Amino acid sequence: MDLRNGSITLGEILKHPGARALVEREFPGLLRHPLAGSFMGMTLNRALALLGGRIPRERIKTLLEALKAL
Repeated sequence: MDLRNGSITLGEILKHPGARALVEREFPGLLRHPLAGSFMGMTLNRALALLGGRIPRERIKTLLEALKAL
């Protein structure tokens, strides 16, 4: 998957079935959160910036590599 240097939106990522499954596996329940829909237009870079260290860097790196491999 081409993440377009982080400019891809979360909604675009989640349209890909493999990416959606990956996110659901790595972050169970996240996509069922009441506010999840409001973040679909957010870019990947913005979402990562908002995480502000709440998720270990290595876990993010692994997720991004897996998304790129799709």
